Amino acid sequence: MSSIHNVFVAHRHEDDGLVGDLKSLLEGRGVDVRDASITDDKPNRASNPDYIKQEILAPNIKWAGKVIVLITPDTKNHEWVDWEIEYAQKADKLIIGVWAHGHAECELPDPLKKFADAVVGWNADKIIQALNGELISEDPSGTPRENQLVKRIDC
Repeated sequence: MSSIHNVFVAHRHEDDGLVGDLKSLLEGRGVDVRDASITDDKPNRASNPDYIKQEILAPNIKWAGKVIVLITPDTKNHEWVDWEIEYAQKADKLIIGVWAHGHAECELPDPLKKFADAVVGWNADKIIQALNGELISEDPSGTPRENQLVKRIDC
């Protein structure tokens, strides 16, 4: 029996192939990932940044229950990924950072450091645990990170 997760995968377009790899990794463990991400398979042909944010990205993030952020070396300084993380936080979405396979030693984007509910390595079991709401903070090798995440709550 598979579990179903509606997700938006925040990533750089140069990393589109990793979105398919991530879905395949999870499908191999019986997880059905329904993905609202913008990729070459589902391109966005708009050019106005405000239109892209409000009419394309925002509805896709709202639809998704969870946002997975693929962490690669250039994710840190990518303004679209930062915006997607910040919007997901405002929309009260579960935010999961996933160290992309083969991309150790990357720095986390600042909004991910601030708002992540989990950060896990390229490990199907850990990603599934995070999708199910477990608070996990680890480096790309799976070692627990020194600065553990704290579940954010509204006061």
